[in-house]
Amino acid sequence: MKKMVAVVAVSLLGLAACSSTESTGSPAVPGEAKPAAAGELLAKAPVADAAAILPGSTMEKIKKRGELIVGGSLDAPLLSQQNPVSGEVEGFDADMGKALAKYIIGEPKVKIVNSASETREALLSNGTVDVVFQTYTITPERAKQVAFAGPYYTSGLTIAVKKGTTGIAKPEDLNGKKVIAGANTPAIPAIKKLAPQAEIVTFGSDPECMQALKQDRGVAYVQDETLLVANAQKDPSIQVIGNPFTQDPYGIGLKHGDDQFKTFVNDWLKKTQSAGVWQQAWKNSIGTVVQGEAPAPPQIGSVPGS
Repeated sequence: MKKMVAVVAVSLLGLAACSSTESTGSPAVPGEAKPAAAGELLAKAPVADAAAILPGSTMEKIKKRGELIVGGSLDAPLLSQQNPVSGEVEGFDADMGKALAKYIIGEPKVKIVNSASETREALLSNGTVDVVFQTYTITPERAKQVAFAGPYYTSGLTIAVKKGTTGIAKPEDLNGKKVIAGANTPAIPAIKKLAPQAEIVTFGSDPECMQALKQDRGVAYVQDETLLVANAQKDPSIQVIGNPFTQDPYGIGLKHGDDQFKTFVNDWLKKTQSAGVWQQAWKNSIGTVVQGEAPAPPQIGSVPGS
């Protein structure tokens, strides 16, 4: 549990031109980086019209400040992880935060507040952060305390196997096979529903499940996609199959009651999707581990609480 909130300033000026940072920084997935991927993504990220920055609004306050303050993570592989060489924060959530900063300010300048699940609502309500990008699942209960733009991404349960495994492309293919799941996790009822003939083997922690998979104590491991892609990022012998088969909608956390800013952020999200920025952010991060094309972005306002 994180008792202290650490703050790191992330300088993002001149990403496209800063060739030394691009060439020496470690990619989100070692060996999978594309040339100047972050710079290319942000180069095509839209900028808001001046008329959209309304007087007295949260947008105007952020623009005058000259940086977007984001509640997020510094240690989430593929999502929001600080590069030990360049100092930049990389991944899907991180890139989305930078793109929003560019939309408001004209430059992708952000400051990351490394937040924890139990501190996010307070950080938004007291104004410490402007937004939260941190795999923040939208629920009606949370929506009573914070506002959610989006959803901007849908995660959920998916399947991991040892690289080279064949015959498993969807949950139903787990029928008749030994399948690993974490004890007391949503994976167990999901497997029973979609593959009732599967033999489920449970372990108490994710590392134990991963070890069991590598030891062939099961042919597949069912877990939340974000956790599995992080595992696959660290261990190239593991492969994630397909897209999630359950839904876990992630929202952009905003201060409760600021409907003006919520509308603004939702408009930005639509524009990033139309411009292909959202899809490129996915390909540069999660898509380096998950097989297939970028999924269709979730429909904005499509879940209770959004």
